[in-house]
Amino acid sequence: MVGVTVLVNFLQTLRVGEPQAFENLTVFPLIGTQFQEPGYLLLDEALAHGLIEVREVSEAGSVNEVLVINKSDLPVLLMDGEILTGAKQNRVVNASILVAAHIALKIPVSCVEQGRWRYVAEKFTDSRRFSYARLRAQKSAQVAESLHAFRAFSADQSAIWDEVERKQREMGAESPTGAVNRVYESHEEKLKKYCAAFSPLEGQVGAAVFINGCFVCLDAFDSPVTLHKLYTKMIESYALDALEQAGRDKKEPENSAAEQLLEKIAAARVARYPSVGLGEDLRIKAEGLVGSCLALDGRVIHLAIFAREDRETERRSGPLSRPSRRRRARL
Repeated sequence: MVGVTVLVNFLQTLRVGEPQAFENLTVFPLIGTQFQEPGYLLLDEALAHGLIEVREVSEAGSVNEVLVINKSDLPVLLMDGEILTGAKQNRVVNASILVAAHIALKIPVSCVEQGRWRYVAEKFTDSRRFSYARLRAQKSAQVAESLHAFRAFSADQSAIWDEVERKQREMGAESPTGAVNRVYESHEEKLKKYCAAFSPLEGQVGAAVFINGCFVCLDAFDSPVTLHKLYTKMIESYALDALEQAGRDKKEPENSAAEQLLEKIAAARVARYPSVGLGEDLRIKAEGLVGSCLALDGRVIHLAIFAREDRETERRSGPLSRPSRRRRARL
């Protein structure tokens, strides 16, 4: 019940603003009515100031774990879906994790660069991008199933690679190493146009995202400071999915769509687990929705909700599925 109360209380502090739209992408701003200063650093700023190191867990490395060394006096927030670039291969963070000050912590990740397993840098050098919503949605469902079965923040690595390959193929952006970053780079100019069309509002703490009139994802934070720092990176990730669906049946979402979404989230089933770092990880599930929430001391740090794919797709790509033969050795 505690996890449900934290989530519902947070949702009740949100007000839906007037939607912003460009091409087939519509974003409903979520305005906070109660918030405080974050009290933590974001990964980008901690990396820029040399306050954190993210590296392989050992010289040999491990595909699904990396080591985070926080040298700061403050916790550092690593967001679900942030792409870590460098080291032996690029990874994506499996869940939002708040790394306490002055500790070293192994965190769960998934590979988003299948064809490289060699150092290009000793450490991960930046996190300029979020993975796109469809990849985050699949990963969120897989991690939820893994937590339920094994209490582990694991995703299906073969399914992640399959999805990255699909995205590259559909968007004409193949990479020699299968790096998901190549898709963003191939559409950089178009993505810039989307990013320029959206601006965060005063007091905005979240965004409910619709493409061609259909709900795609929602991200919300405990502070406008956090959202404003991440906003361009967030919009770029949403726009990548919008570009893939450009030219399809373009529709506008109903004016009440975001309010109805918040009501549905408030009524969702919630499972509680200890987070990898500080706080609790809440796993959220409702009809057509899946997501997670990092909460600490009765406060929502990051809420991420996604449109859930059909059950058959989930069954095929769940974390309990067996890796394909051509990839099993890598795992």
